[in-house]
Amino acid sequence: MTRAAPPKRHLAAEIAAAIRSGDYRAGEWLRQVDLEESLGATRFDIRAALAELALRQTVEHVPNRGFRVAQPDRQRLRDMLAVRVLLECEAALGALPRLDEAALRLLERKADAFDHAVADGTTTSQSATNLDFHDTLYGFAPNRALVEVAVEIRDRARLWPLVLWPSVRALRRSAEGHRDILAALRSGDPARVAQSVRAHILGSAANDPDLEKLVQD
Repeated sequence: MTRAAPPKRHLAAEIAAAIRSGDYRAGEWLRQVDLEESLGATRFDIRAALAELALRQTVEHVPNRGFRVAQPDRQRLRDMLAVRVLLECEAALGALPRLDEAALRLLERKADAFDHAVADGTTTSQSATNLDFHDTLYGFAPNRALVEVAVEIRDRARLWPLVLWPSVRALRRSAEGHRDILAALRSGDPARVAQSVRAHILGSAANDPDLEKLVQD
C-alpha cells in the first residue's frame, strides 16, 4: 500500500502567526538560520516563505541585509479595516438566515470564552478566543470564498498585538462589540447586524488617535 504524503506546510502562515502572537516585534530582523532551526525547515523553504510575506507587506526585504518585520502603517491599517467592513458584514449577513437557537447559543459560549480571557487570560488566549468567535459566526456563511478572503485580510491587519489591543479598555470594548453583534443576530435585523459588525471592526485601535505613541512605546 502506498503511504500518503504528509500535508505540505504553509511556512509563510506559520511565520505570520508567530509575528501576530508577538514572538517578533515590528522592525525586528528575522534571522533565517534561527527560523530554519525553530521551524525545522530548509533555507530554501524559509526564504520562499519570507519572500511571500514580503509581497504581502508582512515583512520587509532589505537588499544585502535580509528580512525584518514590517512597521505598522496607520493609513494602511485603516484602509484594511475599511475592506474588512465590506467583507465581514457580507459574511455575517450571509450567516444570518442559517443561525438557529443552537447556533446562537454556541456563539454566546464563544463570547463568554473571550470575556474570561479578557478577565484573566493571556494575550494568546485572548487572540484565540476572539478569532474563534468570529470564525464560528462566519462558518455559517454559505460563500466560502468570501470568508476565506475576509479571514486573509483580517489576519494581515492583525500583525501587531499593540495595534489590536493596546489597553485593557480596548479589550473590554472588543468584548462589548461581541455582545452587540450577538444582540443584533438575535434580532434578525440585517441592518442592525451590519451596523454592529461595522462598529466592532472600526472600533479597532488603528483608529485611536494615540496609536502612533502606543506603537513607539
